[in-house]
Amino acid sequence: MQKSVLCVGVAVQDHIFRIDRMPDTAIKVFASDYRQVGGGPAANAAATVARLGGRVALWARVGEDATGAAIVAELNDYGVDTGVIRMIEGGRSSVSTVAVDSHGERLIIAFADANLDRDVSWLPIETIDAYDALLCDVRWPEASLHALSASRDRGIPSVLDADLTTTDAAETLFPLAAHAVFSEPALARLSGTNDPAAGLRAVAGQGAKYVSVTLGAEGFAYLNADGTFAHVPGFPVDAVDTLAAGDVFHGAYALAVAEGRNVHDAGRFASATAAIKCSRWGGRAGIPNRPDVEALLAAPILENGDDND
Repeated sequence: MQKSVLCVGVAVQDHIFRIDRMPDTAIKVFASDYRQVGGGPAANAAATVARLGGRVALWARVGEDATGAAIVAELNDYGVDTGVIRMIEGGRSSVSTVAVDSHGERLIIAFADANLDRDVSWLPIETIDAYDALLCDVRWPEASLHALSASRDRGIPSVLDADLTTTDAAETLFPLAAHAVFSEPALARLSGTNDPAAGLRAVAGQGAKYVSVTLGAEGFAYLNADGTFAHVPGFPVDAVDTLAAGDVFHGAYALAVAEGRNVHDAGRFASATAAIKCSRWGGRAGIPNRPDVEALLAAPILENGDDND
C-alpha cells in the first residue's frame, strides 16, 4: 500500500554551475554546464518521496513572483501535492547560486527574504492525520514547531532534518521529533564535540526517541535503545554532485519510517538513495527512482556491517 509523507519547510530555486575547481581568489569563473532546478530541504525531500513511489504533500511559502511559480510548477511535475504552498504577496522567493566542482563538492550562496510572512495560522493542521509520517526542516521553524507538536499529540511518526541554521532552531525543534536526524556540523554545534558517538549520547534523552547523524560518504550512525553506537556504512559511488544529497537522504528516510522500517533499515535505504543522487549531476534532478535504489540495496558490496561500541 502506498504510504504518505507530509513535508514542511522551505522551497528554493537553485542555479547550478559546473566548474573545474573552487577559486581561491575573487576572479571570473567560466562554467562548463548550468542547470536551473528546484531545491530546499523540505522541497527536495518531498520530490524524493514522490520519486520513490510515495504520496507526498509540501507545506511551504514562496513569493508571488515568477520564481515562486516555477518552483510550484516543477514540484507539481514530480507529483507533489502543492495545494498548501502559499504565494506571499509582495514576498520574494528563495534562490541559491551553487558552484559544483570536479570532485562533486559545492559552494552555495543562498538568499531568503527575511520579510516573507512567517504566520502559520493558515496551515490546515487538522489534516495531518491523513499522513503516515511527517518530515520537517529547520528553515521555517514556526511551521515545523506547529506540525511537530501536532504530530506528537496524534502519535504520527516525525522526522526532523536537523541541519545548521543561523538560529537555534535545531536545538528547539529536535526534542519534539520522534526521529532527529542531524548533520555532522549541527550535531557538533549542539553537543560540543566532533565525535559522532559522543555527540549522539550528549543529545539522547532530550525528547527525540531516536537520534542519528548523517556522515556523508561514510554513511549513517545512530544510537540503539541501549545506548550503543551503531554505524550503517555508506555506498561507494563516484560522486559528481553532492548538492541535495542530505535532503534526499531525509526524504527517503521519512518514507521508510512511513513504511514501518526500523532505524537501521531506514538509514540504509536513505543512504542508498543519497549515494545514487551523488553519482548524478544537477541537484534535485539526480534523485533516483525506487527500482534504482532497490537494485543498489540488492547488489553485492563490501560492507563490514554495523560497528557497535
